[in-house]
Amino acid sequence: MRSIYIITVVILALLLSACSDGDGYFETSTTSKVAITVCEIYVPIQANDILVKEDDNTTIKIVHDANGSRKVCTLIGAAHLVREGN
Repeated sequence: MRSIYIITVVILALLLSACSDGDGYFETSTTSKVAITVCEIYVPIQANDILVKEDDNTTIKIVHDANGSRKVCTLIGAAHLVREGN
C-alpha cells in the first residue's frame, strides 16, 4: 500500500511540474504572432522573440542600431515573430 502511495505522489508531481514554467508556477504568459513587413517598414525585435520563416525562399534583413536595438524586415518571402507576452 505504501508503494502505491509513493508512486501516485511521484506521478502527480511529474504531471504538475510538466504544466509549470520550471519555477513551480503555472505558465500565464501568452504568445502572439507579429507579422514582418517588407523593408519599407521595420519591425522591432524584442528579447526572446522567435523568428519564423513562412516560405522556403524567405530572405530577411536584420538591422542592429547603435543603441543595441534590432529591427527586422523581409526582402523576399514571408516571415513572422513569435512574441511572448504577459
